[in-house]
Amino acid sequence: MRINKEEHLKHAWRVHRLLPDLRIEDVWDLPVELDTDQYIGELNASFVQALEATTSSGLAGWLFRLRFFIGKVLGWEDTPKTKETMPAGSIRKRYANQEGLSTLDVEYTGFADFVPVYDLKEEMLSEIENVTVLAAVHFGRVLKENGQYGVQMTVYVKPKGLFGEVYMQLIKPFRLLIVYPVMLKLIGRQWEKFQQRKVSGQQSVN
Repeated sequence: MRINKEEHLKHAWRVHRLLPDLRIEDVWDLPVELDTDQYIGELNASFVQALEATTSSGLAGWLFRLRFFIGKVLGWEDTPKTKETMPAGSIRKRYANQEGLSTLDVEYTGFADFVPVYDLKEEMLSEIENVTVLAAVHFGRVLKENGQYGVQMTVYVKPKGLFGEVYMQLIKPFRLLIVYPVMLKLIGRQWEKFQQRKVSGQQSVN
């Protein structure tokens, strides 16, 4: 379910001071629940599997493949990726500077073309950059009335010039109506499977 960005802003997450120049594009309430002892990072594997499934099948997958094909033809993917270099303006470098770390001290396990910025108990942030946009995906753990934790997924973007802004507006209907609904449903399914495997493993040990 898509929710208002104020729901994201009311939490005391460090992403707020890290990304003042990026706008909040979307905030989603994910169809998952975490136990009190589960860190937000445990959701990462389910997100990766859902992202891979979304980009490889169905209408959403066709849209992704079309986007990658157009990007390759027009050279949108020819610039160095954040993962391969470390541009001065990268979010990962910002975080390292704020925390007094070397970029080598920041864990370097990402997914697809996303680069991890930090992975904490209550929140996790990853970034991606190409010629159209600098973007970040944030996961935040939110306490629910039943004592469990829900998860908010927030997408931050900084379009690069007029071209980037136009591109973001053009893909918005497809993103909201096709890509995100499919991906969120898959995240819910993958997380349910993860929880079932975890319970089965605990029962086997006992």
